[in-house]
Parts: sequence; C-alpha cells; structure tokens
Amino acid sequence: MGRLDNIIARNRRRNQLRERVVVSLVFGAIVLLLIALAVFTDLGLPPDARNAGARPAAPARAEHGTRVDGVLLRTAPTPRPAH
Repeated sequence: MGRLDNIIARNRRRNQLRERVVVSLVFGAIVLLLIALAVFTDLGLPPDARNAGARPAAPARAEHGTRVDGVLLRTAPTPRPAH
C-alpha cells in the first residue's frame, strides 16, 4: 500500500512540474540572451580586438596613390627596362 500512497501523493502535487518548467524556461531565456549579446555586441571579442576595431592601425609603409571613399587607388607601376 505504501507504493500506491506515493503515487497518489505525487499526483496531488502537480505544481512541482509547473515550477520545473518555469525554471527551465527562465534558464533557457538567460542562455539565449547571453548568446545574442555575444553575437551582436563585442562581448565575444577579447579586449585587444575591441580596441583595434575602434581605430585603424597606422600603415607600415608610405602609400602611393589616392584614397576615394576609403579605397586606395594605386597608380600603375612604371615598367623597368630590360637589361
């Protein structure tokens, strides 16, 4: 009879299932929020990459040409005479 009493008692406490569902949904929402923040913000980047995106790096050598809308237009190299 003890086993039947346990089954009956379990069926009377149905709110525990609802509590588990609510806790699982809240936990899942938090995980999805963190994933969305990592994808759409700079939370997923290391600190060095965050600062590098803010300012462009200085060029290593002098550029020959002009820039139009941020695109470098180079001049054609002069052909060298054959020896």
